[in-house]
Amino acid sequence: MTTTATPAPPAESTHGAVQRQLLRFAAALTGRPKTVLVIWALVIAACFPFASQLNDVLTKQGASKVVPGTSSARADRLVEESFPARSQRESIVAIGAPDVRDARLRALLAELDDRIAARVRTGEVRQSSSAYTLYRDATDEYLKGVRTEVDRQLAAARTPATPDTRRQAVDAAVAGGQLPAALAEPARQAVAATGDDQLRAIAGAFAKATDWRGYPVPVPAGAVSRLLADDGRAALVSVSFAKLAGHDPDVDWLRSAIADAQRAAATGPEVEAHVTGELALIKDTYQKAEDDNALMETVAYAIIFVVLLLFFRAVLPAVLTVAAIGLAMTVSQAALFALGHGVTLTQFTITIMNFVMLGAGVDYSMLLSSRYRQERLAGRPPREAAVHATAHAGESMLLAAVAVVLAFGATLFSPVDWIPPLGYGGLIGIPIVLLAALTLTPALLALLGDRFFWLGRGALADLEHGSALGRHLKRAADLARRRKIAIVLVFAAVTVPFAVITAQHRSTADPVALSPATDSRTGFELVAREWGDAAVLPTLVVGRPAAGLVDGQHRLTDRGRTAVTALTDRLAALPGVARVSAVTRPFGTPVGAAELDALGPEVRRDYLADDGTLRIVVELADKPYTEAAVQTVDRIQDATAAAGDVGPLAVGGATQVDRQYGEALNSSFWQMIGLVSVGVFVMLVFALRSLLIPIRLILTIMMSNVWAIGITVLVFHFWLDRAIIDDLPIFLTVLMMGLGMDYEIFLVTRVRDLVRGGADQETATVGAVVDTGRVINAAGLVMAGSLGTMALSSTVMLQEYGVGLGLAVLLDATLIRMLFVPATLLLFRRYNWWLPSLRRTAPAPAKAG
Repeated sequence: MTTTATPAPPAESTHGAVQRQLLRFAAALTGRPKTVLVIWALVIAACFPFASQLNDVLTKQGASKVVPGTSSARADRLVEESFPARSQRESIVAIGAPDVRDARLRALLAELDDRIAARVRTGEVRQSSSAYTLYRDATDEYLKGVRTEVDRQLAAARTPATPDTRRQAVDAAVAGGQLPAALAEPARQAVAATGDDQLRAIAGAFAKATDWRGYPVPVPAGAVSRLLADDGRAALVSVSFAKLAGHDPDVDWLRSAIADAQRAAATGPEVEAHVTGELALIKDTYQKAEDDNALMETVAYAIIFVVLLLFFRAVLPAVLTVAAIGLAMTVSQAALFALGHGVTLTQFTITIMNFVMLGAGVDYSMLLSSRYRQERLAGRPPREAAVHATAHAGESMLLAAVAVVLAFGATLFSPVDWIPPLGYGGLIGIPIVLLAALTLTPALLALLGDRFFWLGRGALADLEHGSALGRHLKRAADLARRRKIAIVLVFAAVTVPFAVITAQHRSTADPVALSPATDSRTGFELVAREWGDAAVLPTLVVGRPAAGLVDGQHRLTDRGRTAVTALTDRLAALPGVARVSAVTRPFGTPVGAAELDALGPEVRRDYLADDGTLRIVVELADKPYTEAAVQTVDRIQDATAAAGDVGPLAVGGATQVDRQYGEALNSSFWQMIGLVSVGVFVMLVFALRSLLIPIRLILTIMMSNVWAIGITVLVFHFWLDRAIIDDLPIFLTVLMMGLGMDYEIFLVTRVRDLVRGGADQETATVGAVVDTGRVINAAGLVMAGSLGTMALSSTVMLQEYGVGLGLAVLLDATLIRMLFVPATLLLFRRYNWWLPSLRRTAPAPAKAG
């Protein structure tokens, strides 16, 4: 193994307060390397059983987009309390066939209802409705009426009510034209039935066997049109999960039940059935992302291993680095398991934590190992080199980790539900991987010495200064020195068009547009084709009416009917509104009180709950996530606000939730930028004794974000014609405000150390670019490669995250850190280290350069 090459600059003799503490820590650590390894082995063994249970505390549905404190949150709460069957826990089975009214399809709906009824009895499903249940329940009510009328007639004739006399009464009613002949047999069975369950079974058998076209029992046409398409080619089944089903209702069970029902009914391949709805759309997207994890992680590990081999030029350090990070992940997963019992975590939390730990862990390992090699080339013995490497690299690692923790910590203040789970992954993963890097790597270096670079070639050569990359970095630093003003102007000019693209692009949280090819998306498209998007994603107006509008029997009073009718008429007349359904117009057209009573109490309870809450369903003419739909919702809000005689009403539903979610997302974006910027600024001012460097660091992170978002919009929106997810900017900002700072901190702390050692600003800057450029470039490749593997996902969301993050990191680690940052350092020279003194009696120390 080569141990000498181009001489490296001597190690610095001047240390700051943090470095002195790290020197003592590293000296103690490297004195007992085997103890450190044993402690880690015991910790990992203790954590493994808990880490393996992590999936048990994850929600499979992701986080809600409903923002607390908004009108949509109030509407969502009222629906959950008063209309639980119509809450977000409602799923829809969409069935397509040549004719959904033929015998096999009626049998399919009946078989499916039997299977769902079993879950209703266990309490996991609240209720289900379909065309079959509609015809069955109408028949049930009709047969109950027949039985009541037969008993009344027998009583009036003073004839004993026996099975025979009841059947005879039925036959007489059929003969006299009072009862349709088609209902003769079920009526005979009904009058002989011994209970309501038996009567319901008779009605179900008749609804299953009888063609619904020309059905002998009157069924509201409006109710039928909600469940059967007018062309007879599609049918819907509504399934409402109860709270007993937990936070993640078993949508997959419903799919299994459909498959079993299809086999029992022998429907054939021409019949398609899908489970859709917001619940299923989110669940399927997350499941698809989880299924893609294996591929993404495999590719990420391959990229990391190849880059590590090229960086170390040895097999053992590459293997040890990946192994150490993997073991640290076990500890992090155990910690998340404990945390998951008190907060909401998703699979996405784990995905981000793993990628962040991989990227940051490799950064720290490469920086420390690179510094160890430089210390060895400077003449220090192995253990002493490990101690000094830990002290110098450790300070940069600590500062970088604190920046990441600040970025992820800021997410906990967001009102948007998915953002805090993202923060938990970073808050737990980064400190643990930092601790592993600061303890495991020095212990291995002290224990193995130069054998740490075993199975390599020239691993201890001066790779920073003597390699082709080192010479390239030297030329880049010289270019920044000679053309610093031109470089700054070019970077600023390039940023402007990307900033315009970023500011003007339209993003969305549309779960359909962002969904991959899944069963739920296919089902949604089937529903939208027959009934429109609003059938799955309507706008809701919900509230408790003013006193005097509802009587003690849960019905509208005359005053209440007048007020609600006036409001629904105003809503129906608004531009952009396709249909309004309410207790005064349950099927989209106005009905009288007597007609509503004839429809039955279940129809009324769908719009006027027993606790008096009103629910008005507004179907928009435009797709729910368009700007036109937002404008229509604005008009709906104005109309409901003016309806003071009805009572306080909240507007919710898909469009309103998405609009208020976007507003909260935008607010969170600027809030997090402010929190992280202030936190990082204060930290770096005290750590680096500079005002300018922290400001420039934050601005360059924003620059790389703007470039990355701009390119992502160009690729996905303008080239691939895909929707742009609206949380892309905040997602990039959270990660880059943390992880992207690593490179700046690595570079600037090296400049500061060289200045401390007596170098002028120009020499220190050029030297720092060469000293750290290889680490920064390799770390950028690792981070861009690992995070960029999300682009391999089948979900648009992760594809855009992967492209955006990969580009942001790659641009940041190469062009920005190797050209723009050195150019600005050389442009401002001594002002880089300017910090006003707070003590008037002591002048500020002179800065080199």
